Amino acid sequence: MARWSLVIVMLAACGGDDGDGDGGGSDVPSLAYCDPARAWPDSATALEARIVTLVNERRAAGATCGGQAMPSVAPLVADPALRCAARVHTQDMVDRDFFAHRNPSGEEPWDRMERAGYMWSNAGENIAGGNATAEATMQQWMGSSGHCMNIMSGDYEHIGVGHVESDALWTQVFGAPR
Repeated sequence: MARWSLVIVMLAACGGDDGDGDGGGSDVPSLAYCDPARAWPDSATALEARIVTLVNERRAAGATCGGQAMPSVAPLVADPALRCAARVHTQDMVDRDFFAHRNPSGEEPWDRMERAGYMWSNAGENIAGGNATAEATMQQWMGSSGHCMNIMSGDYEHIGVGHVESDALWTQVFGAPR
């Protein structure tokens, strides 16, 4: 798969929490949908956890997104269902060689979240490609107003991150439960 050097604009919609933020795979929901997200490389898991840390540092500091000042907001808690949705989507992008929020079967981020067991009232997704480090990926997202606004939104309580190192692809999924 080609190395990606762009970031796709985020999507947002309105409508079991481990709390440790470690990105580990042992607490992935026991749904067949989440099977591809269970055996995850330790190195990718560490980078996913680093994204959660960087997101929460940025949320605490506040940011400017596309010229709009965004105040500090509460930290996000890593959620295993959102982690599943993010990992499954990232791996799907690698396996089927696409780079989009909607997969070739027409599945949207909200569909993936629900299939992973997360019933949402607010939801969003950021995807990125081309960066091997969490820091470079966060810099890329923070430089895009839509991605930045997703990261800084006080409407979200939870986060899930998926990363496939071989293709430098990343997915962040944000949610607030019903």
